[in-house]
Amino acid sequence: MNIQRVTGTLAAVAIVGMAGVAHAADGYPNKPITLIIGFAPGGPTDAIGRVLFKTVSQKLNVPIIIENKPGAGGNIGTAELMRAKPDGYTLLYGTSSITTAPPLFGRDDLNPKTAFLTASCSVSVPLILLTNKAMDQKSATQFYDTVKANPGKYFQGSSGNGAIDHLVSMDIANRMGLDIQHVPYKGNGPALTDLVSGNVNFMYSGSFNSAMPFIQNGQARALAVTSEKRSASLPDVPSLSEAVPGLKGFDAGTWQVLIAPKGTDPAILAKLDQVLQESLKDPEVQKSLRFQGAELMDKDPKACQEYVAAEYSRWSETIKRLGLKAEN
Repeated sequence: MNIQRVTGTLAAVAIVGMAGVAHAADGYPNKPITLIIGFAPGGPTDAIGRVLFKTVSQKLNVPIIIENKPGAGGNIGTAELMRAKPDGYTLLYGTSSITTAPPLFGRDDLNPKTAFLTASCSVSVPLILLTNKAMDQKSATQFYDTVKANPGKYFQGSSGNGAIDHLVSMDIANRMGLDIQHVPYKGNGPALTDLVSGNVNFMYSGSFNSAMPFIQNGQARALAVTSEKRSASLPDVPSLSEAVPGLKGFDAGTWQVLIAPKGTDPAILAKLDQVLQESLKDPEVQKSLRFQGAELMDKDPKACQEYVAAEYSRWSETIKRLGLKAEN
């Protein structure tokens, strides 16, 4: 057979195939989209998601119906997504929990490297190391030195066992040789309330809008943020990486991504990424993001997928190293 003819035929097939994929996304979407959020209403993911996807809905010209499916560190929402048809009409707005909850709960079936597709990275939010007003340390280094010198004396609140703030705190404690008492709460809000009341000494809060009033009125002190660089929302607060010699290069926190069932048309994923990235630049969305302490991740789909995979490997190793395990 003529090689030139075979090559030409294959090229023609490829062109037709690509045209078919593009055509498949031309009419998308033409009906309402269901967006799963694996956490209760009112939390940081829900708050950002509702503002962001209001704009996405307007740009796509279809309703986006948000369904909150809280539980098991976000695993319930992820499992719900995996049962959906891969047609782009059921999506999940997930957080860093998609990389922490599966290894913590022993759910290998929810491994983000194989269980679903990442459509788009949106924003990242660092955690804030907060102490109550009774603590007189003025820097993160002073604080950690004090905690290390008094093993078992200081109490740390978190938004729950296995939550990102709990895992980050345990990782830092392990790195710094700290012996602390962990007090889990049912969410960031209750933990923050007990912090300012003096019932716990410190916490790592991922909710800027909730923490800011207490920081501003002096009921809580912000010693550092857990991102490698300073947060634009707290420019005068150093990062742990720059302030604590033992945490040089440390970078952790929560982030948010749009994911879809495995098998979803790549053209649909591309369209969703394009519209979401456009929505992130909307002035009203930008205003809300600043209020939430959120910053754009600025990753293309390939880099986004690679980032999620790397975070899964990181937290799987960390959870194993710390000997952590959650009950299903």
